[in-house]
Amino acid sequence: MASIRKRGDTFTITAYMGYDDTGKQQKKTTTFRPPDGVTNGKAEKLAKEFAVKWEDKIRGFVALDENRTLSELAQWYYETIAPNTLKPNILTGYKQSIYNHVIPRIGRVKLKDITPQMLDSLFRELQTSGNLERSFKLKDNKIFDEYGKEKFIKDKGIERVTFYRLLRGETCRQKTAEKIAAALGMTLEKVFDDVTENKGMTGASVNKLKLNLSAIFTAACRKEIMRRNPCKLVTPPKVDTPPAAFLDEEQSRLLLAAAHEQSDFQLEVIINLFLAAGLRSGELTALHWSDLDFNTGVLFVQHTLVRHNGQFVRQTTKTADSTRRIVLPAYILKLLSEHRERQKEYRASLRELWKNPDDIMFTNLHGDYLNGVNLNRKLKDIVKAAGLPDIHLHSLRHTHASLLINSDVTARVIADRLGHSTTKTTLDTYSHVFAASEVKAMQAVEMALFSTDKAINE
Repeated sequence: MASIRKRGDTFTITAYMGYDDTGKQQKKTTTFRPPDGVTNGKAEKLAKEFAVKWEDKIRGFVALDENRTLSELAQWYYETIAPNTLKPNILTGYKQSIYNHVIPRIGRVKLKDITPQMLDSLFRELQTSGNLERSFKLKDNKIFDEYGKEKFIKDKGIERVTFYRLLRGETCRQKTAEKIAAALGMTLEKVFDDVTENKGMTGASVNKLKLNLSAIFTAACRKEIMRRNPCKLVTPPKVDTPPAAFLDEEQSRLLLAAAHEQSDFQLEVIINLFLAAGLRSGELTALHWSDLDFNTGVLFVQHTLVRHNGQFVRQTTKTADSTRRIVLPAYILKLLSEHRERQKEYRASLRELWKNPDDIMFTNLHGDYLNGVNLNRKLKDIVKAAGLPDIHLHSLRHTHASLLINSDVTARVIADRLGHSTTKTTLDTYSHVFAASEVKAMQAVEMALFSTDKAINE
């Protein structure tokens, strides 16, 4: 048990960590400052609670040092540190990325031997031939005919979206392919073709991997496991992400017209709301009716929908800055009001078949959350039929931003509306749009003041 000693307005907490090889006692010390205004008794109680949590965190760190391997460090980080700092779905994705691409290559290297030069070589290799995930494609869709597709999904616990993507000729990862083959009682080779391509990762993907690895090293440095973070001296991978795709004003009107012509009214409302509010896909599918104040026209963006362990989870937004209020146009409020009335009628007709009692704003046929993959596919069908560029749901967010930029709305206002933490994010993401807007501004000034025709006429 850590010792606690009050010193003025703070508490000094000391944890004794045993003895080193020379017999010298090892200890760690920290300081806790209670919130202003609490009583002495409350402050002491908070100090004890803090001491317990702090001691739990530091126990076991002494045994780790730079003679340990990266694999051991990653295991410590994902079991001890990451669960306290990352959302479950984010943690799963980051961990999978590290274990897929980094650990197989340098997992056995001792921490003291990991250098910036080694990491430079690693990231360069990943951009050249970093795809270690195998991809599989169904040999024949008819293999499910005897079993029945819906029965197979229900009995074997296969995700519906993944299953029907395979039926459309798309690919899946090895783990999913093995699960389906085992459910059929067949070998992997009997059911699937291995269509893995030996290709490199994008610069953006490698850079994200670098940031994840750096977070592990930073945590190790803070806990005195490592002396330095080798990622800090690495040459950043070249990010070759193309400019964000978006529709111009005329194309946006064509999309809205096409959405109005199709029969799914909820889909029409969704497309209108995407363009009017610039929401992320997960933010829109997580909306509840309680997030909208019809009296003021304010939409409160407070949650996002993610998929974790095969289930939809409604959690807080991507970052604290993503939580925001958006004032909606009167026309959008009218569409949403009509959608709510139609939803009530449909819900009443389903009775007990309506699965979800929550007030979800946009639902599937059974009242549950919409799947973003299916929603994206419906959008692609509409834009293809309308002869518009091949875009995805996030392109509608980019379109919203471009419309604001071309209307001379300031970067600060746009950043707040989109939920960006800084205007730098907005300026970097839409630099090509701002550049085009600047050209228009220059042309307007030229026509007003420096036009040759204007000077001659005068």
